Amino acid sequence: MSPRVPNVFRGSREIRLSSVFSPITLAVFLYVPLLLLYVVSSKSVFALDFQSRKTLSWTGMAYYTLALLLFAVGAKVGGDALRARWAARPSQPVERELTPSQRRSFAVLLETALFLCIGAYVIWFTHGVVRAGGVTQLFNIWRDDPHRVKEQILTTLPGITTLTQLAVAAVPLVIAFKLFRRGTPMRVLVIVVLLLGAARSVFYSERLALIELVVPIVFLVLAPRRVTVPRVVIYALAFLVAAMVFFSITELRRTYVYTHNYSPARSTTRFFGYYITSINNGMAVIDNYPARTPFYSTGEFLWLFPGVRNLHVDNVPGLGTVTTRYADIFGVDPETFWPPAFSEQGLDYEFNVFTAPGYLAADFGWAGLIAVFALGVISGRLYRKSEVSTFHRALYAVWLVGLFEFMRILYFASTRVFPAYLVFLAAFLVLRQPAAAASSRGLRIAAQRRLPLGGTDG
Repeated sequence: MSPRVPNVFRGSREIRLSSVFSPITLAVFLYVPLLLLYVVSSKSVFALDFQSRKTLSWTGMAYYTLALLLFAVGAKVGGDALRARWAARPSQPVERELTPSQRRSFAVLLETALFLCIGAYVIWFTHGVVRAGGVTQLFNIWRDDPHRVKEQILTTLPGITTLTQLAVAAVPLVIAFKLFRRGTPMRVLVIVVLLLGAARSVFYSERLALIELVVPIVFLVLAPRRVTVPRVVIYALAFLVAAMVFFSITELRRTYVYTHNYSPARSTTRFFGYYITSINNGMAVIDNYPARTPFYSTGEFLWLFPGVRNLHVDNVPGLGTVTTRYADIFGVDPETFWPPAFSEQGLDYEFNVFTAPGYLAADFGWAGLIAVFALGVISGRLYRKSEVSTFHRALYAVWLVGLFEFMRILYFASTRVFPAYLVFLAAFLVLRQPAAAASSRGLRIAAQRRLPLGGTDG
């Protein structure tokens, strides 16, 4: 008889995995360690690996410390305020069952979004294949010069590429509302979208395209589970290793094909470098360029949205000049301002992002701390609502992409997530339709099929 292997997890306290994805947890165990990693990184690392000057200053450190503190406080305030409101109610918030008409409208909405996404991908990729001279030639160009594929072959098509982002909301909504059933068209559509997103991530050198699909799915699948604290640590380490492996594989095509310089140590440095260089750039912003490009990052969905970014009409009767060009309104063109600013501060423009607090500093200066606090409040509120509402669970799953990217970019206000917000708005309106009186037969069918619940928090 073989000896019993002791269960090291027996007796350990169990927690819901959803708590691992809370904004406060991310602030404490992700944002703060990344900031500390930046602080302890040597100037030689920046000079040799990133061709940049380390810009750490007491002013910048104060700004980032306050930003992370205010974000965590805001998340606490937002979550607690919602919980207090629920406690004041005579009954706990519950979800209403979708009526058959709501369910049909909801399914049509998501199927339409996924079809549009796939169609946009087909048009975009076909355009790239034609420009390359064929599939084989596209692959050969990508193998030898992936940067050329991104900049010249698979250039984005305004409006078309935008439609591919509809899946960022549609896929989480399908998963959250349990529409991802075997043998259904919705399941096929989601799988096709994931494959196209993976192809985009590889051939277009855009890792975020796959991350913003995978992260929501991981959250929606894992969040309801309860595991022991030691297992949480193991899962977190496994997730970090998987992220680094994925980064290393894609980085082989993005940069190492040019430098021919690869090692596990260099790959690790590059992986964390995308975060510490973003913090470094943000430090330079708050020190030297506070509020230099007001409302640019927070209004990016407007300034860069197809069909809007270049709108400029002179001599409009009664109005004069009508324009939505950012440079016309604020007198500065961020696309031409920041490259020389990076050079002036001794920074490498290859690493040209600021982190969420840094972008808010570029928009509002020190007043960006108020915006960071507001982001915390919104994040805490969404996280709390995700515990009781299927719709908000899917919404928070997408918001979570921005939280994971908090120390690199300002994802929440980017043009790429704006189409997803429109899908969520449409889904919200469908779920808010007046619930018609359902027949008893319809209710029995819904119960027998275990159709998903939906929509509101009370």
